[in-house]
Amino acid sequence: MRLGLYIIASIILMAIVGVFVYMINPGNYSYNELGFPIELPIAVWIVLPMFVLMLASLLHMMFYGTKNFFKFKKWENDTNTLDDAFYWALLNEPKTHKFNLPQLKESASLLSVANITLTGKVDKASEKLKEALEIVTLIQSGEYVDFKMKKLARVLSSDNPLVKQNILNRLNHDENFAVEVIQDKLAYDESVYNVALEKFVETTTFPKAQKHIDIFDKKSFLTLLRRVNSKNDLGLTKEILDNFIVALQESLSCGDYLKIATMMMNQLSPDENLMLWREYEGKYQKAEIAYLYLLFEYEMVQKAGEYLDEHEEEDFKRFRALYDLKKEHKKYKITDLMNIRHICDA
Repeated sequence: MRLGLYIIASIILMAIVGVFVYMINPGNYSYNELGFPIELPIAVWIVLPMFVLMLASLLHMMFYGTKNFFKFKKWENDTNTLDDAFYWALLNEPKTHKFNLPQLKESASLLSVANITLTGKVDKASEKLKEALEIVTLIQSGEYVDFKMKKLARVLSSDNPLVKQNILNRLNHDENFAVEVIQDKLAYDESVYNVALEKFVETTTFPKAQKHIDIFDKKSFLTLLRRVNSKNDLGLTKEILDNFIVALQESLSCGDYLKIATMMMNQLSPDENLMLWREYEGKYQKAEIAYLYLLFEYEMVQKAGEYLDEHEEEDFKRFRALYDLKKEHKKYKITDLMNIRHICDA
C-alpha cells in the first residue's frame, strides 16, 4: 500500500470513529498525570490510540520500505553488473566485477575468469548484450568490425582471439591493410603478421616488395618469384633481383639458388639467364651448381666442360659424369643421373 493512500484512509477512519463517538457521548473525560489534569472530549480519547497506531504503522512501513528499497537497488546494481560481466565474457575480455548480494558473489564471480563461446542464436538479451552478440557474430562470420567505432580499440587486448580473428578478417577484405601490419610488426601477434606477409606476397609487385625488402625471408621471396609468368613479370628487373639476392644471401642454400634459376628460365632468354648466373656464381659459391645446371639444360655442353675444367677434379663429380656421357650421347639429361631435388648433393 502506498503511504499517502494509507494516511488518507487512516485519517478518514479516525474522523468517522470520532464523529460516531461524539454523537453517542459528546462529554469530556479528564485524566490527571503528575498533577497536570488533561481534559479532552471522549471522542478524542478514542481516536488518540488510533492516531498513535497510525504513526507506529507509518514508521514500520517506512523502515521496511527503506530497507526493501536499498535491497532492490542492490539487486538492480548487481543485475547491471551481471550484464556487464556477460558483455566482457562474450568479448573474450573477462574483467573482475564486484557484486553486493552473497547469492551472486558465489557464482557470478566465475565470469571474471571465463570466456563465453556462442554455439547458437540468442533470441532475447539486453541492449548491451545484443551489441556484444552482434560483434561476435559478425567476426565469426568473417566480417571486419571497426573497434574504434565501437569504442573498444583501446579496451580489447592484442592477444584476444576475437581481435586476432578480426584482424585476419580485415586482411581478407583489405589488401592495403597487409602493408600496415608488416610495417608495424611489433604491434601485432606473430601469427597475424605471418598471414599479413603471405597476403602481401600474394598480391604485391616486385617494385612495391622492394620497399619492404627487410621483412622478406627466402620463403616469401620464392613465393613472390613463383608468381612471375610470361604474361606478368610483376615488375621484376635484374636490379631488383640483385637486391633481393644480396639481402637474402646468408639464408639462401644451393637448392634455393637452383629454384631461382629454374624460375628465371621462364622469364629470361637463355643468353640473359646464363649471363645473370655467370655473374652470381662468381659472387656466391652456392650459386655454382645452379649455373652448371643451366649450362646443361641449355645444351651448352662445351661451356659446361670449360667451367668444369676451371675447378678441381673432386668438384661436381656427377656433372663430370654427365659431361662425359653428353660427349658420346647427346640425348642424356641431368635427370637421367640424379633427381633434381638432389642435384646440390652432386
